Amino acid sequence: MNDLMTKSFLSYVELKKQGQLDLEEDRDIEIGRLNRTDEANLSQFFQEVEAIKNDMEEITNLLIDLRALDDETKSAYSAKILRGLRDRMDSDMVDVLRKAQVLKARLEALDKSNISNRRISVRYVEGSAVDRTRILTTNGLRAKLKDIMNGFQNLREKIRLDYKESLKRKYYNATGEYPSEEVVEKMISGNGSVEIFQPKTEAHLENKERHEGVMDIQKSLNKLHQVFLDMAVMVEAQGKQISDIEHNVANAGSFISGGTNSLFYAKQSKEGKKWICWMWAVGFIIILVCLVAMFTN
Repeated sequence: MNDLMTKSFLSYVELKKQGQLDLEEDRDIEIGRLNRTDEANLSQFFQEVEAIKNDMEEITNLLIDLRALDDETKSAYSAKILRGLRDRMDSDMVDVLRKAQVLKARLEALDKSNISNRRISVRYVEGSAVDRTRILTTNGLRAKLKDIMNGFQNLREKIRLDYKESLKRKYYNATGEYPSEEVVEKMISGNGSVEIFQPKTEAHLENKERHEGVMDIQKSLNKLHQVFLDMAVMVEAQGKQISDIEHNVANAGSFISGGTNSLFYAKQSKEGKKWICWMWAVGFIIILVCLVAMFTN
């Protein structure tokens, strides 16, 4: 019998120790310390994350260069200079489109990696410390991607609005009147000119070069926008999933806390009842002793 009790006690102690080790491992991950198993598991993941960060940085640098080139076109009044700026912007957009496609593929691969990693071991199931690390890191990449998408969207809108303003000024200088939106759209859909602009002059060549440059960059930005739209679907879907996970984790935490409090109060109530019973028993014994003493006297 004693042997059985000793074995049961030792088993309980071992289980408690293992549970404590699991909790400590989870805390180690959350504060940045990893054991060898988790470090090996996350090593490849962080290499993929670093590659995605590098792609995003290169795309961001190209966005900065495109903004600078766009600003230069405003002060360029030569068809030759505009042609050079246009070629540089075209080259940048080719690089951006190529890198955006690579970035899209890498993000999709990272999502698949996060899902498959949950099947490797019970240590990496959804909601585990390693899984939370992977998901939160991926979420950070998506937030950065959203900023980049907004940057290119703003550039596309800025180029269009600036070109419209430029056409309005030229029209006003030639006619003394402000053009209607219909006239401006007609100029944009044409070649950036109307009958009042004299053909075969330097000004005409400049207008034509500027128009073709704007149309080309708009076309490239529209293609890029479609790539970003595909990635935006991933961003929104994963963002909702992550929010649901965080909500469930928070709810689980509150349930655990509530359960712990209930157990605490139940224990307190149980101990209080025990004390009341003991007090009644002691009081009864004292009264009984007094009665016995009275009758014996």
